[in-house]
Amino acid sequence: MSQARADLWPRGDPRHTKSEAEKKVYDALKTSLPDGWYAWHSLKIRTKTKGEFSEADFVIADPNRPSILVVEVKGGHVEQKDGLWLQNCMPLKAPPLDQAFSFQRRLIECFRENRVKSPTIGLAACFPDTFFSQQPTQDDLRGLVIGGQHLHYLGEILDDIMRCAVPEPRPVKGPWIRSLHEFWGETWVPKLRLGNKIRLDQDHRIQLDNEQLQRLDEIEENDRVLIRGAAGTGKTLLARETAIRQSAKGRKVLLLCFTDALSHWLSKETIHPNVTFASVRQFAAKLLGENTEEQSRVASSEYWNSISLRAAIDGLPAEDELWDSVIVDEGQDFSEEDWELVFECLRKNGRLWIFADEDQAFWKDRRIPESIEGSFFRIRLNKPYRCPPGIQNLSDCYAGRCQIDPQLVSACLQADMIRLIPCPEQRIAKQVGNEINRLLGEGLKPFDIAVISVRGRSAEENICHERELGGQRVVPATDQEADSQIICDTFLRFKGLERPAVIVTDLRLVSDLYETRMHIAVSRATSFLRIVAVGDEIRKDQRLSWVF
Repeated sequence: MSQARADLWPRGDPRHTKSEAEKKVYDALKTSLPDGWYAWHSLKIRTKTKGEFSEADFVIADPNRPSILVVEVKGGHVEQKDGLWLQNCMPLKAPPLDQAFSFQRRLIECFRENRVKSPTIGLAACFPDTFFSQQPTQDDLRGLVIGGQHLHYLGEILDDIMRCAVPEPRPVKGPWIRSLHEFWGETWVPKLRLGNKIRLDQDHRIQLDNEQLQRLDEIEENDRVLIRGAAGTGKTLLARETAIRQSAKGRKVLLLCFTDALSHWLSKETIHPNVTFASVRQFAAKLLGENTEEQSRVASSEYWNSISLRAAIDGLPAEDELWDSVIVDEGQDFSEEDWELVFECLRKNGRLWIFADEDQAFWKDRRIPESIEGSFFRIRLNKPYRCPPGIQNLSDCYAGRCQIDPQLVSACLQADMIRLIPCPEQRIAKQVGNEINRLLGEGLKPFDIAVISVRGRSAEENICHERELGGQRVVPATDQEADSQIICDTFLRFKGLERPAVIVTDLRLVSDLYETRMHIAVSRATSFLRIVAVGDEIRKDQRLSWVF
């Protein structure tokens, strides 16, 4: 609130109170508060330095003089006998203005703590159930008591009472009206900064639950297992945990995946003896003694398509140096030649576990070998762990497993977990940069954010060719600093990874396999999903057009 309007707060009804007397005063102020004045019912304060609490029944402010009137309300029949104050013939716990005096001192202290020079504060009492013709003669109350007979024309007498309570106002400094309104607290909508929410989400997801522990036991009980699960069901987490368990038992373990960036992440996150993490084709090149960094820059697709078979024939170590346990993640992306290398790496009677999700398969000529389909023990992972329900629902829609659930997606929209940002084609990069800076401003760190293009790197307009977005440095998923920086890469190179905030873009550049690309990209977000696209592309997508 930049500046409170001339008004009575609350605007509709008084704050919760059992006092019928306070309700009467509220109704009187509602119809007769002088123009330009402010009033608050039930203003509670606490000093920061001493932690002292106090409450005023009503605080009335005249911004023009300027001055404040604290009004203490006493219901029932109030009278003074032999110097004692009585309420309905029973002694009052304290004289009428004692609580107001206490509030006055603490209010001045609160102003001081907020670097505001307080206006002069006067005190008054109101007895709405007591009617009289003459004011009490007790000096501190003389001319400062509002009776039941005054309520009908309160607006006419408030100025006189204020001038009696504050005859000589002093100059003020600072936004005292705004401070009063903030002390009172008109509106508080609980909101968790996005950065704080991410940390809470991670705390909930970091531990294996009982179902996952049961799956691990089932995996280890069988030498040949095919584990299928949709995106976000914890396949990579279970594959990694299986590798660690096997290593702890003294076995030599090889965990192969397809995505280079995923193998880099696994290698950094899991430094464990006897475990080798690698992407299958980079691993093949190393077996052949070839420079993988150099080949990544210059080698053709034919080179990489044949590298695994070459390694299976010419690059394997001796039998006694093969692996006791081989674990495959992203099995749906392995080619026939890749599978040949997998089987050749496994020593006789070794153990083989395969994790796969055909809904994330991008190359339609690749599949799990029939020998595995027909003979391996099978496990299905059904419980999603990665995405919030609304994002999970949208991802599942792209995989063809369901329709949009309006309730789930609407909840994510309201919580700002999902946001669509339409913009002109020429402003895509700028808009992505704006969204990055907004997320950083909400407390996210660079390593919480990934920008994912649903187009391959060959497209010149692909956002992945940018080195900065919104003035922030971005790096590919395979960069050595990727774990501390904003990642900007393609959906394929980011497959298998996840980040709290994912910005999906380049929808306009897609000509085929749109649903698969979007399913992979959307399912990478563990907390927040942003889709930045040309408006026409959003409208063409039936799922996004519903959200939009």
